[in-house]
Amino acid sequence: MGAGGTRRRGECRGHRPLLTPPGRSDRLRLRAPFESKSARPVWPGSVAHSPLRCCPRLLPRLLPLGLALALAVFGLGCGTTRKIAVGSMLPILQESVVATYRDHDLVTVEAGIPANLLLLRGLCETERGNARLHALAGQLYFSFAYGFVEDTDRERAAGLYAEGLRLGRQGLSGKPWFVTEGPLEELTPRLQEIDRDDVPLLFWTIANWSGWINLRLDDPAAVAQLGMVEAYLGRVLELEPDYFLGMAHVMLGAMQCFRPVMFGGKPEEGRAHIEEAQRISGNRMLLYHVFFAQYYCRQTLDEDGFTRSLERVRNAPDDLLPEYRLFNEVAKRKAALLMEQKDDLF
Repeated sequence: MGAGGTRRRGECRGHRPLLTPPGRSDRLRLRAPFESKSARPVWPGSVAHSPLRCCPRLLPRLLPLGLALALAVFGLGCGTTRKIAVGSMLPILQESVVATYRDHDLVTVEAGIPANLLLLRGLCETERGNARLHALAGQLYFSFAYGFVEDTDRERAAGLYAEGLRLGRQGLSGKPWFVTEGPLEELTPRLQEIDRDDVPLLFWTIANWSGWINLRLDDPAAVAQLGMVEAYLGRVLELEPDYFLGMAHVMLGAMQCFRPVMFGGKPEEGRAHIEEAQRISGNRMLLYHVFFAQYYCRQTLDEDGFTRSLERVRNAPDDLLPEYRLFNEVAKRKAALLMEQKDDLF
């Protein structure tokens, strides 16, 4: 709203941009999850007050349009023309993810995401060197697998994580420091080559990698990859510890908790990481409390802490974190499911 009550062009009625919550420093600004500190805003030319942000119900209507645009892009023969077309589509896709994260209707979102997955996968094959595009694809594959599939179909979720990892590796193929196999000692000195601009794509690649490993803990070859994942997460935390409200802390903490102590697990260090993520989010990202119950409390047989954490999630207000309401709705559903399993877990 401009001076004198005049609405700026492009500003939606009833929408107030939430960039810095009242009383919080800029360090905790709720920026888009694919935005890095060194480049704000992350997508040039995006509309500051997109109608998608305040009208998430527009998303399902835009999916057919997105698919039609994608078919047109794939049919273009000139590489330069394709780059321009993809560049014009990327802000729309990024804004649709922002709008989706604000939604509360899990059924509608679950039905709509697969079309975007197919669209992004096709665009990634067209523009293999586009880091922003691959980061967005990895982000959506992880979000869909963890939020909507993992609890009911572990094999399908593992496949989604694997595809998110594949796309991430494809986007990072030009980075000599990114490897998925080999001695950890050879990776360690190369971690310093990673800078802040690499964080979004690297983080979502690791997120899918860790999700895949978590569903393969009975496979020694998969568990052996945890060292590399932890090393990359450590570098992400050095560069941008509050990225996606501290989710790298949660992932590293979960790994240190679910790995048995005899194989290098460190549940107390894991707890410290999860609690740090809770602090960064102002205790408003409810998924972090689910992680605490699911991984730390189960590993340490803390039944009371398990119950307290999940009840806190279930009783939290719906508008606790508007920018990421979808994640909190997923957290509430996961909390209810874990409470139903409580007698089997302890």
